[in-house]
Formats: sequence, C-alpha cells, structure tokens
Amino acid sequence: MSLQIPGVTPVNNIEEIYPGSPLKLGDISQAVLYTKNALNAISVNYPAIPKISPVSTEFDESMEAAVKQFQRIFNLPDTGIVDKATWYEIRKIFSAVRKLALVTAEGPLPDEMSENIVSEIEDLEVVPKIQLVQYFLNVLSAYYESIPAVDINGMLDSQTRRAIMEFQKTFELPITGIIDDESWLGMYSSVEGILRTIPPSAIALPALLYPDEVFREGSEGPDVYIMQQFLLFISTVISDIPSVVPDGIFGPETTEAVTAFQNLYGIEPNGIIDENTWDEIVRVYRQLRFSEARAAGQFPGSVIGQ
Repeated sequence: MSLQIPGVTPVNNIEEIYPGSPLKLGDISQAVLYTKNALNAISVNYPAIPKISPVSTEFDESMEAAVKQFQRIFNLPDTGIVDKATWYEIRKIFSAVRKLALVTAEGPLPDEMSENIVSEIEDLEVVPKIQLVQYFLNVLSAYYESIPAVDINGMLDSQTRRAIMEFQKTFELPITGIIDDESWLGMYSSVEGILRTIPPSAIALPALLYPDEVFREGSEGPDVYIMQQFLLFISTVISDIPSVVPDGIFGPETTEAVTAFQNLYGIEPNGIIDENTWDEIVRVYRQLRFSEARAAGQFPGSVIGQ
C-alpha cells in the first residue's frame, strides 16, 4: 500500500527549480543528476524504487525504471518522464524524508533529563506522554508544512500548544491546543502510517521517558508501538533478539523479543516492560543507533576466523 501525503504543497526550500521542459530517456543535464540523487535518497525509505546506477548526468534506463516506480507509488502517470508534476513531487518527498531523518534524532537519554529544565518555564512539568506527542508532531512536521517541529522536552509549553493547534487545523479537528482522545488517535494513526513505510534504519527515535505504566502481553497503544519500534531496530543489529512487527499490540512476538533482550542485558526475563527494562531498551537503542560503540551480542562487522 502506498503512502498518501495529502494537502502538502511543494516545500519552499527546494534549491533546484523545474528546468523548463520534461526530463526523458537520453537527456544529459545537471537536472538529471539532481533527480538521480534525490530518487536514490527517497529509495531508502521506499525500497520499491530501484537504486539508480551510475549516478551521472545521463537519463538512462535505470533512471527511467526508478521514475516509473516513483510515479506508481505517488499516483502519477507512470510514463518514466520527469514532467513538472513529477519533478515537484520528487522534490517534495526528498525534502520530507531528509527532514524526517533530522528532526526525529534529537532528545536526551533518560538520566540526562534534569529538573532544571522544569524551572525554566513556570508551572510546567516534564510529562512522558507530552514527550511522545512532541515526537509525533516532529514526524508529522516532516510531511506537513503547516505543522512546526518542536523541542522534545516533555512540557506542554506554548511552542507545543501552537504545534498541536496546527495539527488539529491541518487534520480538521477542533482547534483546542489540547490532546483529547480524538486528536491523540488521529495523531497516532497518522504517524503509524508514515513509519510503516520506512525501514528501521531510517527512523531515529528520541530518548523517551518511562510513562509510569507497566506493559505486558495484552497491553495496547502508542507506548507499546514505540517500544516495538525500539526493539525492531535493536533486532536488526543484535541477532539474538527476534524481530517484531510494530502494531501497538503487545502479543507473544513482543513478549519473546522483550524476554530475549532481558536475558542478554541481565534483567529478570519476565517479558514485562517496567521502568528498568524501558530505560535499558532506550539506552541500548541509542548506543546502537547513534554511537560507534559495539553492544553485547552485536555482529562485529567482520567474519571471525578468516
């Protein structure tokens, strides 16, 4: 199923403007080179789009195949020609996936959250659910120009309220600046739809604080979904941890992955995510995702014995 991104106009920071005439097989130009690079970057998040090789100024058959697949995914006529509509759709999606990689990577580790951050804004406190809302807003901001990115600080400050209101306006929900059940469900389902199309290696999760709730088999919701995303990436690096399919439902597959993680990291292997397990999953994810250090059980990068 292809990802639909309705209501988004071409972004304002596109450096290359439409060259004036369609790009087609046999053309040679700098615009072809720009488009090849953009399509190869997009193909990381949309693996159905074949990689283009060589990356040169010539519009060859490999580029034509990639253009056709891109057009099919985004409901454009699959001509293999980069007309004006295809040009701006490529630029829009390229900008979105590049921005998504940048805005979702930030956030402190759980033990880096200081009480000092609370005192900066009167009467505000760090709330794990708000932190998750802020992450969701940042994901959506990569695809919807109207929704601004926010700091992932866990506080319902004025910046976050404005972003929530822009989300509600964009999704035609009551504009309150408050996350009620309708807004929460709409935000979660939209983010889940986006992340479903992106491989684990292209998703950057922030360090989310423990939400003061124990998760076990039978639990459901956004917190379970995010933990499954953490575990899915970890499983791509550490083979002893089985893969999970993020769906927000804590089933036997998730229990198995959590238990394997706990065994590997010296935690009681009960398959339950309490505060200790939550924080350790976040710590290991951050180590594997953003550090060159190797974790326990990680493939060493070379074949031993050769």
